[in-house]
Amino acid sequence: MRSILRSDTTSVIGFTLCALTGVLCLGATALSAEESAAPAGETLLADPEYDPTAESQAVSAGEARKPWLITPTLSADPKLGANVGALVAYVKKLDTDSTPSMLGLSVSYSDTDSSTGALFGQLYWGQDTRRLTLLLASAEINNEYDNFLGLGESVETQDSVHSLAFRYMQRFHPDGWFAGIQGLSTNYAVGADDSLQGLIDQVGLSGFDATGLGLVLEHDTIDNQRDPSDGHKLTLHNIAYRKTFGGESSFDVGYLDLSWYTSLGKAWSSRTARAPVIAVQVTARVSDNAPASGFSSVTLPSYTRGNYLSQHYSHLLIDGRFPITQKFGLVAFGGVGCQFGVDILNRDVSCDDALFPAFGAGVSYMLKEEASLLIRLEFAKGKSDNEAVYLRFGHSF
Repeated sequence: MRSILRSDTTSVIGFTLCALTGVLCLGATALSAEESAAPAGETLLADPEYDPTAESQAVSAGEARKPWLITPTLSADPKLGANVGALVAYVKKLDTDSTPSMLGLSVSYSDTDSSTGALFGQLYWGQDTRRLTLLLASAEINNEYDNFLGLGESVETQDSVHSLAFRYMQRFHPDGWFAGIQGLSTNYAVGADDSLQGLIDQVGLSGFDATGLGLVLEHDTIDNQRDPSDGHKLTLHNIAYRKTFGGESSFDVGYLDLSWYTSLGKAWSSRTARAPVIAVQVTARVSDNAPASGFSSVTLPSYTRGNYLSQHYSHLLIDGRFPITQKFGLVAFGGVGCQFGVDILNRDVSCDDALFPAFGAGVSYMLKEEASLLIRLEFAKGKSDNEAVYLRFGHSF
């Protein structure tokens, strides 16, 4: 899972929808509870007659009897500092033909005296024809911005966020078409020291209570929900925030998410049955009548959510996944984001003058093969001083 919650309502919405699509972004050094005492890498190298298929079946049978997953977490970037925590999850299939479901708890604490906590669930049943995702999250976050909103000001903010979200989808056509409903309720407040509070208020980042409902339409042909190697997933969804739902603001947000995966064919290593995969993501977020705190944030790796805000945002991200052994692999990625519409300072922006490049690389490790649960330790670099180290729980898409 990237960090559980970030610095503003946009970040909370961004994380929530990321979580709702099955990705949980965290950072850290990881370890799986109840793993075998012998490292997988040593076993592979020691056995010249290694059969990856037989090993995979044996691992799957063993992991099916060990449903608990426990991993410490860690992330670091120039804005939020070092963040450490833990994730505990229970993984179990609800029926034999469905993706393994997961219920979990994550907590974290940073050297900026920030803390986050979240209860989450990803449930699949009915031969994968029904899907439910739940999230209950809370955070107290102190942020340090070296160049807040591009104004050249060093700003420290104190954010308090509480969020509740759900998404339910049901398949209505055997070719992979799903439809459903989603909802999000967020209570968000941001503050700063007296010398900077005027700037915070002036640009409209004082926070708000927002509650909304939306519809989801999805075409899903991927072969694995957590570690896909073939197919595509196209998701169109929206959130209509309304005062009549109990919030203090009424505005609309629309999303387009397209992820496409292709396998490069025969595995490049005799030590793994998995083949290299190239994944491509195109995503867009547009808002209508949103307050500044509900604007769209740059969401590429290395960029702190909430540091660059505009009315609309889109990006293209390419991700290469290259297995080395049955457990370990290499990853590399690159992409570019674009802001357009009006930015938070009420300036007209377009892709001609608001581009955000990002690239990075790292390693991956398969924690629980039966459920395709893995972690990614990676370094990401953007423009200027935007850079970060993550350990992502699962792929970012």
